[in-house]
Amino acid sequence: MSIFRAYDIRGVYPRELNEELAYRIGLAFGKFLGGGRIAVGMDARKSGPALKENLIKGLREMGLEVTDIGMVPTPLLYFAVAKNRMEAGIMITGAHSPKEYNGVKLCGKNGLCLSYETGVGEVEKIVKEGVEASGREGGIKKMEVENDYLNFVLDKVKFERPLRVVIDAGNGAAGKVSSELFRRLGCEVIELYCEPDGDFPNHHPDPLVKETLKDLQRKVVESKADLGIALDGDGDRVSFVDERGGIFPDNNAFALIIENILERNKGKKVLYEVLCSKVIEDVIKRMKGIPVLSRVGHSYIQKTMFDEDCVLGGETSGHYYFRENFSYDDGVFGAVKLAELLSRSGKRMSELAEGLPFYLTSDDTRIECPDDRKFRVVERLKEKFKKEGRKIVDLDGVKVIFENSWFIARPSNTQPAIVLRWEAKDKKEFERVGKMIRKEVENGIRNVS
Repeated sequence: MSIFRAYDIRGVYPRELNEELAYRIGLAFGKFLGGGRIAVGMDARKSGPALKENLIKGLREMGLEVTDIGMVPTPLLYFAVAKNRMEAGIMITGAHSPKEYNGVKLCGKNGLCLSYETGVGEVEKIVKEGVEASGREGGIKKMEVENDYLNFVLDKVKFERPLRVVIDAGNGAAGKVSSELFRRLGCEVIELYCEPDGDFPNHHPDPLVKETLKDLQRKVVESKADLGIALDGDGDRVSFVDERGGIFPDNNAFALIIENILERNKGKKVLYEVLCSKVIEDVIKRMKGIPVLSRVGHSYIQKTMFDEDCVLGGETSGHYYFRENFSYDDGVFGAVKLAELLSRSGKRMSELAEGLPFYLTSDDTRIECPDDRKFRVVERLKEKFKKEGRKIVDLDGVKVIFENSWFIARPSNTQPAIVLRWEAKDKKEFERVGKMIRKEVENGIRNVS
């Protein structure tokens, strides 16, 4: 599989992504842009400085004016581009992947991320064809963006009571800025793994993996905190732990953020993706908002946010997008917005979920399927349920909606697999739908040539 993917460029260092390729990506992106000002940042991975140096070399040799913003969470790269009205940005990050990975995220004006269709694919083509340096060298300067970001966010939130929070940054790039932000909001902050370390010595930097939350759960209970916050390696994804040490479901967290935003934005649009629980649609409508459905992936969601003028967007993977923050995904801003609601509510975190609609929702289930077959298997499912007259959503794979349940089957973007998720109002229906869709997919894999 190519390291040039649907939303970014990512591979194992140095086997798949190395200094030479970083230099060629710099040249290629420079040619794609044709000039202008560009911000470059990196996360905490050990390979970051060498990749950044060579990528900047390629950009400058194509005449671009480079602003090096150093080690920052990915959202601060988007912020630097949008706030300073630059033409583009590059973030060197492996995000939540294991430590041996690194990668490149590309964005254009307003911090709008580029997908394979809007730029990543063209950069791959230019890299493969080769490109010569332009002969004119662009300049370079350094910029510190953290304080500007902190002041920007502080102007948009107000806590009615101070909270005690535990922040687990997983030794990624978001520990310093997130801890400082909550302290400036008057909170007591207990830091857990907030020192950047590209070896990620304490746990894998992905809060969606429940195993990684164990230390945070223990620390929240031990310190009698109001809230636990877990950020991924580059700070664009966040998960939460309640005051009892329970993992707070991401769909419920999104629902509460929706309540916070729509409370002051009645009648506005909120974007959610096809994997989201029906609780999201229910809460948007209950709060007098307008639901807008999208396919999965930050590049696609950002574009739809702009096109539809949505005030908020979210994914089940803990990515949250706010119009007031240039519509990019920002785990730190998401954490602040949820904590703001908690500070106003007078309730405990676990109590906030009690007023939400209840559904049983599965985790992602991956069924192995060869890459040359997985799309045909999903297409076969779509045709079968369409013939049965079922309600179908085919923005991303196929989602089939029944009266009291739904399922979705999607070809994985990164693995030879089909990804399943399903949901129902009661346990009996939940088990029926889960058994049925697994059987349908397994039959499809056997029968599709």
